[in-house]
Amino acid sequence: MEVIENATRLKACLLECADDPTRPGWLRVSVEVRQVGPVADLPSLVDARAGETLAVLVGPADRDKVAALKPGSDIALQVRLRAPGVLTALPGTLAAD
Repeated sequence: MEVIENATRLKACLLECADDPTRPGWLRVSVEVRQVGPVADLPSLVDARAGETLAVLVGPADRDKVAALKPGSDIALQVRLRAPGVLTALPGTLAAD
């Protein structure tokens, strides 16, 4: 399988987060999409629309940022499609919006 560098900017509402059972130190974050947009000149491989719910994996580098947020918080982040159905937040892009 060919790997394609990609990124998508999301504005979303944080619904919930929990430890990812298969990746120690990672969180599985559920968000309701508000807005989707491009990131620089990278292709967007995330097919999402406003109102859809997505599960995003957040790495250890941003774990404290997520822990400081409460469900219902508006957030902005950049995500990457890693494999079919697997989205990861790009480190350092998650912030309260």
